[in-house]
Formats: sequence, C-alpha cells, structure tokens
Amino acid sequence: MATVRKSLLNPHASEYIPISTPPPPPPPPTVDSPPRENVRPPLVEHPWLNIPPRLINDYVARTKFSPSIKGIRGGEWSRNDGPIKYGVIPISRSHKNVTTIVIKNIPYDYNREMLMQFLDEHCLLENQKARDSNGENIHVFAYDFLYLPMDFKSKMNKGYAFVNFTDERTVWNFFEVFDKLNVFPGSTWAVKIVTAKIQGKEALVNHFKNTRFVCESEEFLPVQFYPPRDGSGESVQMITVGEYKVTPSCSDILKKP
Repeated sequence: MATVRKSLLNPHASEYIPISTPPPPPPPPTVDSPPRENVRPPLVEHPWLNIPPRLINDYVARTKFSPSIKGIRGGEWSRNDGPIKYGVIPISRSHKNVTTIVIKNIPYDYNREMLMQFLDEHCLLENQKARDSNGENIHVFAYDFLYLPMDFKSKMNKGYAFVNFTDERTVWNFFEVFDKLNVFPGSTWAVKIVTAKIQGKEALVNHFKNTRFVCESEEFLPVQFYPPRDGSGESVQMITVGEYKVTPSCSDILKKP
C-alpha cells in the first residue's frame, strides 16, 4: 500500500485571493474642441486717416533728432496734465454757444504750421462729407483763431492749443472724433478736448492783443484768420495777435549751435 504524503497546507485556511495591482482607471472622455476660425478683430476706422501724409512724414523726420533734445521722443520731459494758464473746464452739452476748445496732449515738437495742417485736413474731410450727404442745415467746418503756447527756451510747445471754431456743431464733431484717442503719429498720449474759459474769437483777440511775448519770432504768437480756414486751400489772411520782443537771452539762444 502506497504511503499518503501529508499535506503541508492548512485545511482550515480562508479562501485564497490572489494579490494583484488593480488596473488604472479609464482615462476621462475627451471632447473635441471646435476648430478655431481664423477670424481677425474688426478694423476700426482711426482718426489717423484724417491726418495728411505730410504730417506722418514730418514725424519720421522728427524721430531722427538726438534723444537728448527735450520734449521729443526719448527726451527728458514727462507728460502731465498740469494747470493751463488761461483756464479750462470739462466740455459739456449743457454749455451753450461753445466755440473755443483746448486740445491737450499735443506732441511737444509740433509747431503751429503742423497743427494748422491737422485742423485743415479735418475741416476739409468733414466739409466733403457734408456736401456729399445733401442734408439740410449744413454748416461749414472752419476755424478762425489758433494759439499754440510755446516754451521759448526749448522751442517746444507746452502740449496744448486754443482753437476757436466758427460753429458750435464743429466743436461737438471734433470732440466725438478725437477725444480720448491717440491721433498724432508717434505720440503715445490720447488727446483730450476741454472747453476754454475764454470763449469766442473776439474775446480771445481782446485777451491777447496787448500781450508781449518774449521770443524771437512772430510764429510763436496767437493768430486769427480772415476768412476762416476751412481746409479748401483758398487764400486766407493770417493776422498775428499781440507783440513779440527779442531779448538778449533770446539772442543768446539763437547763437547757440
């Protein structure tokens, strides 16, 4: 008779359960995102389109100056909204018969001629639109007074200008087109339009006619126009307001290289 080998297993042991690593959970379902469309943001008509090409060319030429010159790109002046000598108030439709505004944040290296070109171009464009519309009660976009205050030592403007338009509706058009927008080539500052406390061409002329400006040229003086400038290119008489006087300090400035 064969010998039965004794089992080494415990007959009373619990049921054997093999130890194994549980499988990883299934990955989360993927949702295909809709294909991206090559959509560009809508183009917004910018007031730069109202600026004559010669102004843009002037900007390119001006940026070639030495960065050490104050008031131009890369210069030493900082832009601020310091107090304007002759006083301004926020523009409001509650103010009636407003024709004189102050344009703030003009590039320091703009001169009177450049600002006149800017205003002429705007008036020309708006007058063309008015004629093409064939609407009623069409008014002429024009201005008859301009003053760009200057720093006579640096030969830079002070960043603001007085303009008197011939019609209140032109003021609101100008405000809606340019206020809080960057409209001057090369400038990073948005234009601000405010109301001047001195209102009207006659009041402006009376205010400045007895003023003596210590400078070397009448190109720094306020000017009035007859007839008003409307951008048409018609002959307009430009009359300076006030007087200028050359002092020894001005002469010294002129002699410096």
